[in-house]
Amino acid sequence: MGGEDYRVWMPDNKGQFTVSSAKELIRKRQPILAGVNMLWRPAIHPSLAARNWKLLCGACATLDKVRSIFKYQVVNKCCLCNREEESLDHILWSCDFSAKAWMWIAYIFGIFPHQNLITAYKEAKGKSRMFKDLWLLSILVVRSELWMTRNGFMYGNQKVNWNFFRKKVFNQIHDYSRRLKGFMFNNQDDLRVLTYFRVQHRKVKTSDPKECYWVPPEVNELQLCCDGASRGNPRRAGASVVVRDSDANLLGAMSVGFGVRTNYLAYLFCVIFSLEWATKFGVGDICVRTDAMGAV
Repeated sequence: MGGEDYRVWMPDNKGQFTVSSAKELIRKRQPILAGVNMLWRPAIHPSLAARNWKLLCGACATLDKVRSIFKYQVVNKCCLCNREEESLDHILWSCDFSAKAWMWIAYIFGIFPHQNLITAYKEAKGKSRMFKDLWLLSILVVRSELWMTRNGFMYGNQKVNWNFFRKKVFNQIHDYSRRLKGFMFNNQDDLRVLTYFRVQHRKVKTSDPKECYWVPPEVNELQLCCDGASRGNPRRAGASVVVRDSDANLLGAMSVGFGVRTNYLAYLFCVIFSLEWATKFGVGDICVRTDAMGAV
């Protein structure tokens, strides 16, 4: 356009010019919302995650936003408590109705929720995976139903009823719990919470300890511990070797890349390369250890 030239399109990490690389260069990055990674989990239903994502982004037409953006002179009053002015934080946390809902959930789980999803999820530290997923699911369901109850009153002339709200939250937690695939602990906390919401009990994950031992090589013998891997089958492959003497002292280590290979060839090349490495330094008495039966 008659001005100075400037760069607007850069190649990606592979050195190729693509549309996605141009988009990454010119797009405006928004700050990452705290707790957004807690929503898009396999244990959370996509519809429930989408509703909570809107709440997390603040994409909700509360009366304070309508009055400030559109300059409408509306009566800003919370429909849940009929006392304070309506805002998103007030509906989800500060309202008497929402406080009663959070106290109910806290009484069931024995954990008090937090406004930040990450902090609330960390409150269940040390619990089983089943307990943690159900705790996160309950928080998201309560947040979603508080907003839906407000919308039902504003646009559907539905009365705010605590018993109806509690029953609806209970049924949704029970229905969404079918997506939970974690294990539970065999203790009173897990059994009490799962029984309350009528969640199908998952089997307890038990650990089966196995004895492992390691034998050093013989005297005047070197041991080559080899292992190879491939980032696909086939994809980029590599291997590593660790050398120890009869006193289990570490004498050296090495890693090498093999290019595009399968897992099986990576195991074989790892053993061959370690033998060549030992031969290069004039070592004759060696012992090769690997976990690949095909290579053995």
